[in-house]
Amino acid sequence: MVLVFIEAMSDSSTFDKVAARTMLGMVKRNCDFWLVDVPKITSCIHKALGCINMAPARRSVMSLIVWMADKCPGEVVSTLLTIAPPGDSTALALWEVMFSVPQTLQNVLKELLIQLQDRHYRVLYTHWVDTAILRLAILASSDLQDEEFAPMYLVMRFLRQRRPAVLSLLLRAMMTLSQRGEMARKMKVMLPDLMWVLQYGNKAIKIKALVVFRNVMAQLEREKASPIAVRLAEFLLPFFDDVRLMYKADV
Repeated sequence: MVLVFIEAMSDSSTFDKVAARTMLGMVKRNCDFWLVDVPKITSCIHKALGCINMAPARRSVMSLIVWMADKCPGEVVSTLLTIAPPGDSTALALWEVMFSVPQTLQNVLKELLIQLQDRHYRVLYTHWVDTAILRLAILASSDLQDEEFAPMYLVMRFLRQRRPAVLSLLLRAMMTLSQRGEMARKMKVMLPDLMWVLQYGNKAIKIKALVVFRNVMAQLEREKASPIAVRLAEFLLPFFDDVRLMYKADV
């Protein structure tokens, strides 16, 4: 039933917004009958997503992958790591939507921490994605104190890379993680690298970096934040237009 539902959404003539909500509700209410098929459903979503153009349908599919990642994170993560070719844009879109929800992000990062250390998956996926995401997962999943978090990040420096797709994915996760005050305060060690991103990243990446920057600065004590703000004010001025665009998009 679920596979038929997903395949139908790739045909605009058989799907509309009301049907999306109704069918997704039915799927979730009867999850006991199809949770055993999570790998097949994940593969089907990956295959069909590029053909799903209607916004309500696409949102329904994205909602389903997030819901499955909450229920069966191990199966969703292992399936995507197995089926996605290097640099696959559809897989990156699915990772990004899962990284956008706080609890889902935590579940997925824990699974990635386990599975990316398995040589089986390291052969199937690209080394640069393995390394960057694994380092983020280590930082996010470990219960590190402030004095441990900073030196560990300074060894990893995973934001210092020029691969836009991976950098965008990392920043999406950091946007979600930095919503938590405790994590945002730890991320102050990343401010110099966020400035590097603002200097070299594309527009979409800069906007994500600015969101993380804002969340981190909001958590710093006033006496600590003020000197940083003064030193960085001139540097950040060129990016204020991007911030305004970001708020307009949210309205």
